[in-house]
Amino acid sequence: MKPRRLATILALVLPSFMYGVYRFSVGVVVPELESVYAIDDATAGLVVSASVGFVGLGVIGSGYLAQRFGDVKAILAGFLLFSVPMGVTTVASNLPVFSGLFLVASFGSGLMITPSYGLASALIPQRKGFAVSFVTSGYNFAGFVGPSTTGYLLTTYGWGAPFAVFAVLGIVFFLVFLAALGRGVRSTSTSPLSTFAELLRTKVIRVLAVAAFFADLGFLVYLSWAPKFLLSSFASGGASATTIDTIFGVGLGLGGIGTLAGGALFDRFGGRKSATLAGVLPAIVLFGVFVANSFVIAVVFVLLAGLFANMFWSLVTAMCQVSVPEERRTAATSLVQTAGFVGALLGPGIAGVIGGPVPPVLILTSAAPYAVLAVVVASLYRDPKRATPPRT
Repeated sequence: MKPRRLATILALVLPSFMYGVYRFSVGVVVPELESVYAIDDATAGLVVSASVGFVGLGVIGSGYLAQRFGDVKAILAGFLLFSVPMGVTTVASNLPVFSGLFLVASFGSGLMITPSYGLASALIPQRKGFAVSFVTSGYNFAGFVGPSTTGYLLTTYGWGAPFAVFAVLGIVFFLVFLAALGRGVRSTSTSPLSTFAELLRTKVIRVLAVAAFFADLGFLVYLSWAPKFLLSSFASGGASATTIDTIFGVGLGLGGIGTLAGGALFDRFGGRKSATLAGVLPAIVLFGVFVANSFVIAVVFVLLAGLFANMFWSLVTAMCQVSVPEERRTAATSLVQTAGFVGALLGPGIAGVIGGPVPPVLILTSAAPYAVLAVVVASLYRDPKRATPPRT
């Protein structure tokens, strides 16, 4: 592969990696946030939930911007809207100022995500499953470095250090992405709003949106409540918060391998079979996490959950890519991914309201939604027919 093309493809990972570093670090920042601004759990939780909502707004906004100005410009705008406010938060004197800047940065991070999938499919058109899973793997691999690095920066350099590093990293990635893909801007004359309206009338987009909603709901319930469940269930057996956090980090890293494997399955067997499997496997594994009777068994299931739980994201995205014309890929993906973010926003709160981290609740709100994904895809989705070469 030519160096220029290799650099271009590697640059596609930067938006999802940047978002992953930020998203997986939020939980590490929350205790210090409460201390710095003298707030309680409820207020901190409101800020975090609002940030997820603003990421979702960024995702739907990215579809509009990409249709209007092209994928590359939408991503570059996202890097800037993420990095500049994130840097200014280091000198925020009160919670309202910090929250406003943090929400703008969250919106910027949402702008970065979706267009990178459209670019990946355009650059690697014959292997769309690999292309989108390659982008998603950056998000998972960020789980290795984000929380641990953020914790180190907070402990060693204080409150503002992680935000300053996020800002600098975002600007560096902006420049790298501009150098690698700045001349590859795609534009379109299609009206963004009319495109969204037409896509919402398309059955396949509605089906994939429902699938993404339930799967991301289950995924975020797992990420939000499983650590507390494991600590409360196995603390008497020697499990500690540090041990559990480390195991979760390893699981998230394994998720990068899982997304790549999902892409390979998509290219080999198509979206229907692959996404059905990506619903069935996490449903079984998460059920195992919440009924395990020993910490060792629970750890095995947690690692398997990390491997399988995020496969659905790249698969549903790839299914969008092959189900609509090229000029509508980013808009379609933004609609489906926004549905996923709505599920992610609602899931942890629903689980908390109906009972918190106890097995029946977590099975219902984390394992069961993956089963819904499998049923919806298997019964309602059909892979587009692949073009066959003409006979000679």
